[in-house]
Amino acid sequence: MNPTLNPTLHRAVSSFYNLIYEAQAFATAMGRIDSADQDRYVGRVEGLNWVLDRCQEFENVDQNLTTASLQKLLGDVKSDLDHELSIQRREKGRRADGREEALIFVTDYLASLITATEIESAKSQV
Repeated sequence: MNPTLNPTLHRAVSSFYNLIYEAQAFATAMGRIDSADQDRYVGRVEGLNWVLDRCQEFENVDQNLTTASLQKLLGDVKSDLDHELSIQRREKGRRADGREEALIFVTDYLASLITATEIESAKSQV
């Protein structure tokens, strides 16, 4: 049996995507306001745009998405994110620093979402 996502997990996935989207909008606005730190904000916007592109499946989370398919999707995103972070750590330019900050920000929330999905998956197997 492959149960669909429970409403709370579904809301968490939607909130994760919206958080990234809003962080990108915030960084864009701040880059326009804070000209002294504009490069860093541009880097953050680039990093968050990368995440939004990678997480496009989350924009309109399908109610029929299963916990197992979500786990796979999150694992794929985490793998890509870890790879992108390793690239950013090697580059270390000013814009790369902002980009790295954005990716680290996302990593923390992604790890929490993965843990929640694992807990939910364990519950559904009992």
